[in-house]
Amino acid sequence: MFEKVLVAIDGSKYSESALEAAADAARQGRGEVRVVHVREVTSPVPPIETPDDAVAILDTGGADLKDHGVEVSGVLRQAKPGHVATEILAEAHEWGAGVVVIASRELSSLAGIVFGSTTHKVLHLSDLPVLVVH
Repeated sequence: MFEKVLVAIDGSKYSESALEAAADAARQGRGEVRVVHVREVTSPVPPIETPDDAVAILDTGGADLKDHGVEVSGVLRQAKPGHVATEILAEAHEWGAGVVVIASRELSSLAGIVFGSTTHKVLHLSDLPVLVVH
C-alpha cells in the first residue's frame, strides 16, 4: 500500500493510536515508518518542552514501532507556535512519504476553530493523503 509512512506524534495518549495505525500501514505495504515530533520553540520565552523531553517522546514512539517489527527512523524538528503543521508536511515531502498519519485530540468544532488544530491544518495544507486516527 504505502512504502513510506510518516507519523507525527506529540507524546499524548492519542499518539499511541497514530503509531499503531502507521505500523499497520507500513506492514501492509512492506514499508517503513518515519516518526516525527515537532518541538515548539518561542523566543524569548523558554519552551514548555525541553530538548530532552522531545527526544524522549521520539525515542518512545520509535521503540514502540520496533517492538511491532516495523523498520523505523525518527526525526525531531522545531517550529514556532502555529507552524507545527508546516514542519510536519515539510518532513513528509523531504523524506518522500506516501501518507501522513496523525492523531486527532477530538476537540469540538468550536474548540478546533478557536484554538486551531495541528491535525486540522495538516489536513487542509497537505497534498498527500492524510490518515487521521481518533
